[in-house]
Amino acid sequence: MTNVLTKYLLPLMLLLSLCQGLAVAEETDETLGLFSGWQDETITVGRAPKPASRTAENVTVVTSAEIEALNPHTLADILQTIPGIQLGNPGSPGSTTPVYVQGSQYNHVLILIDDVPFNNLSDNYADVALIPAHIIERLEIVKGAASSSWGQALGGVINVITKGPTPDRAAGGTASASVGDRRTSDVHGAMDGTVEQLGYYLSGGYLTSGGFRPHNETRGNNLYTKLTLDLPKRGLLSLSLGRFDSKREQFAAPSLNLQADDDLTYLFVTGTLQQPVNDRLTLELSGRHATKRAVVSQLLISNNLRIDNEAEDTVTGSSGKLVWHGTNHLVVAGGDFEHVELKQANSLNPVDESSRTADRWGIYLNDTISLGPFSLIPGIRMDRVATSSDQFSPSLGLTWRISDDTTVRGYTAKGYSLPSLLLDQQAEKVWTSQVGIESTAIAPLWLKGTLFRNETWDIASINSTTLVRQNKRYLKHGVELEAKTAPAFNTSLAVGYTFVYANDDESGAVIKGIPRHSANLAVNYNDGEFLHGTLTGRYIDWNDGVVFNPRYSAVIWDLFLGATVARSETSSLELFVSVRNLFNGSQYTIDFYSNPGRWIEGGVRARF
Repeated sequence: MTNVLTKYLLPLMLLLSLCQGLAVAEETDETLGLFSGWQDETITVGRAPKPASRTAENVTVVTSAEIEALNPHTLADILQTIPGIQLGNPGSPGSTTPVYVQGSQYNHVLILIDDVPFNNLSDNYADVALIPAHIIERLEIVKGAASSSWGQALGGVINVITKGPTPDRAAGGTASASVGDRRTSDVHGAMDGTVEQLGYYLSGGYLTSGGFRPHNETRGNNLYTKLTLDLPKRGLLSLSLGRFDSKREQFAAPSLNLQADDDLTYLFVTGTLQQPVNDRLTLELSGRHATKRAVVSQLLISNNLRIDNEAEDTVTGSSGKLVWHGTNHLVVAGGDFEHVELKQANSLNPVDESSRTADRWGIYLNDTISLGPFSLIPGIRMDRVATSSDQFSPSLGLTWRISDDTTVRGYTAKGYSLPSLLLDQQAEKVWTSQVGIESTAIAPLWLKGTLFRNETWDIASINSTTLVRQNKRYLKHGVELEAKTAPAFNTSLAVGYTFVYANDDESGAVIKGIPRHSANLAVNYNDGEFLHGTLTGRYIDWNDGVVFNPRYSAVIWDLFLGATVARSETSSLELFVSVRNLFNGSQYTIDFYSNPGRWIEGGVRARF
């Protein structure tokens, strides 16, 4: 497969790129003004849409165009390009991978699909490799505690906003297929449209790979549907349902006499009603049900003893909120309720099943007070979580729109995350404080900088000497810097850098395993008609020990190219190629979770 792509498709697309480069378009005022209006971009991280200039949190928005440029397979492929976010345990497309935000633990990050929590009940882990990239319309990412709006969100929130019906056509869709090294293939398609008041979006896909390290084969499929119905008086009724399946070889570690696999199924349905009460007040009600079944199998290599650990989550919930748009206020008041159940069993003792049910609820009140160029954003939430003490989560934000091209932000908040539903132990907590600035005052640049301080406590830890569980207090401070250029000669540049200094608050010792430095770079080319390409680079200094032979000194470079070879008013045909890990670098902390070397895939994408 590599020989075919290298010999034919890649040289062809590079030649097309060279030919297009001979015709350089004249730079226009429109190009220089591409960053204008960013202050008014609508963001919904506070559970109601509002302009970015009145949002105090450190937020990153990833658009559908930015997603498509990466030829991604799953949500994980997108997140690894975002400054301040690190992914562990790299592997084949679809491999399980934990997500860290500015040095948080993986179970401190809340993943939402259209505002609905995706994390499991066993350890609050969210398997982002289960979520197919082709259903994602955009991402809204909050870096730092967001518990005053969302409940357990100690380290941040990643809200996956899915695609929906196209309003101005009865039928249309997309189809895509790619093949690559090690029997890697990704096939998916979607149909959508609107007929009178009814809208529909239907999609399905299949992803498989033979693996890029020993015992790392992956197979998965997905189905997703969204239906909408326009109601009188600007109301909207929507129904989403889906199923994600995955069977994966996780790793083989002869040094530990162990190999592992998993088999996962996630089913969910969500219904939502949005109904304006009057010109200022809107009511939203939703209900949801989800089940998640995971079987993690461990094999002792020496004697072929297999141990199956099965967990089944069931969540039934509802939410309601009122959004009031006043002259100088945006008030959001609401509540969430969920009935949760977790069952766990082990094949060594199948009769000893662990199970637990609980009812959780939370109420919240947030306001955005507009005072000329200033916005004051107080928030408060109370959660009764059943397995720990009640959680009180306040927040306070301030924004100052200095000019049309510069906004200063300040934000402080208390947050929490829960342990396994089966455990009666304290929630882990954080107090986060941030100050930042975002500006396009220096043309043609967009600049953003954020200083942050995160103090966490009641963090579960095991004493390495006594092997006794203990609660620790950690302190992390750091800085996140980002810059982007407006396109010149159809080319733009984006860079990001994050520094985190993490230490034990009691002993002062530096905490190993929390990334000290991370950097991201992207070069984007798009002529708007025929050719587009993206080169990304990422580096993570994991600040880890030497127990599992880590290697993370290299920058990992990925190249994505696409060419639209046919186009009409209603359809297009595109060829694309991806070269991942272009220079064959190593970036991992555990040797049996080594990252794939250089590999190539190519494919075709059609719109109709």
